[in-house]
Amino acid sequence: MEQNPSPEQVNEQIAGLEEEVRRLYIQLAALRSQQLVDVLAKTDGPLPRENYTVVRTARGLTVKGSRLTLYSIMDEIKENNSFKNIRDIYELTDEEMLDILDYIHLHRREVEAEYQEIVRSAEDNRKYWDERNREHFAEASPQREMIQAKLKEWREQYHTGSKA
Repeated sequence: MEQNPSPEQVNEQIAGLEEEVRRLYIQLAALRSQQLVDVLAKTDGPLPRENYTVVRTARGLTVKGSRLTLYSIMDEIKENNSFKNIRDIYELTDEEMLDILDYIHLHRREVEAEYQEIVRSAEDNRKYWDERNREHFAEASPQREMIQAKLKEWREQYHTGSKA
């Protein structure tokens, strides 16, 4: 008779499978980039399919037909989120996810440099607004503290499942 696995065993199996999928996506991207190199070395072979998913817009590298940037996807990758979860969060197809991973792999230096610039810019922007709003927050501090305390109480109730 087969025993039901414990939740911990199921979570371990899921984590293992997600890691295997991540490894396979990376291998697929590497093989596709090698195919591109091989095809370009020979002029008589068919050209690999074009990447229709990643386009450059005024916002930077984006998923065609959306406002989703590769930088948002890179944030998720840097957080070690699984490719399946990233695909599901942003409602991407398997083909779109593969195109995005291919593009990142084939243009790693360029994409990483742009990503670092976006992260720096976002941090500078956050610091600017924190400084600009510091005086306003100081005036609203008593009310803000009361609201934050109430939010904290609600979060704790939510996470413990109790009702007030």
